[in-house]
Amino acid sequence: MKNQKVDATKNPFILMPILLLMWGSLAATSKLLLKNLDSYQVLFYMYGIAVLVYAVILIVKVKPRELLTWTSKDFVLLILCGVFAFLYDFLYIKALERLPAIEASMLNYLFPIFIVLFAIPINRERLDVYKVISIGLGFAGTVLLITKGKFTNISFTNVEGDLMAIFAAVCWGLFTNLAKKNSKDIVISNIFITFVASILSICSLFTFSQFKVPTIADFSGFLWLSISNIILGFLIYIRALKYSSASLVASFTYFTPCVTVLFIILMVGERLTIVDFIAFLLICISVPIQRIGKVGVMFSRKQI
Repeated sequence: MKNQKVDATKNPFILMPILLLMWGSLAATSKLLLKNLDSYQVLFYMYGIAVLVYAVILIVKVKPRELLTWTSKDFVLLILCGVFAFLYDFLYIKALERLPAIEASMLNYLFPIFIVLFAIPINRERLDVYKVISIGLGFAGTVLLITKGKFTNISFTNVEGDLMAIFAAVCWGLFTNLAKKNSKDIVISNIFITFVASILSICSLFTFSQFKVPTIADFSGFLWLSISNIILGFLIYIRALKYSSASLVASFTYFTPCVTVLFIILMVGERLTIVDFIAFLLICISVPIQRIGKVGVMFSRKQI
């Protein structure tokens, strides 16, 4: 057999660590930007930059005539994806306004559980015992994180912020399962989803806030968020899925909260309490336990 060189642009062991660094910086970068601007302004610039970049890509490389082949069902599906993508960013960044970044990011990491839950009715996936255990552990971590371990004398950091972080995870669960049903061109679909989300960000800015010119430092933060989480981040994720199994790519996402917390500690200066750490472990363990269950089932079938 001839030795085959693996193309770095198709290698998940190269693509996914890069993506984790991008995704992991979202909470810390957003928290720093929120010192000078509000959440509506952050979303406006983040989506605005993405739309401008995508406009260039659309003109230079993409054939927008494909939109003429879309049915009304395709448009409705991707409009819903755009709405839930916007709501995810909106609720998560609003949570970061009200909560310590570590607390908001860990509650947000419940999204894999909601992906599993919504996959049952939307994509007709089955609920097994490992998924139930996963959901239970995630719920236990959430309760511990919100109550700070004071079950007899509950004192919330910020109820609205906690709920926003959790509902952000709900929105990502809905977005993921709806996006999975999309069969259209990946790049054009992502452009359309970003365009829908940008319209919502513009409406929210002029309804609940006001336009503000950012500093050069803030603009560099917006540029990073836009590229890492909307433009390049999504395309890297899709490319990794294209050239490797979904299970392998999914296994890398288990490290996302670790990278996120590391960025928050280094960039924002927040500290991890013992209660936060235990809740963090419960939520982290809740996700890969689903994968352990699948491997166990596959192994038992091979033994038969």
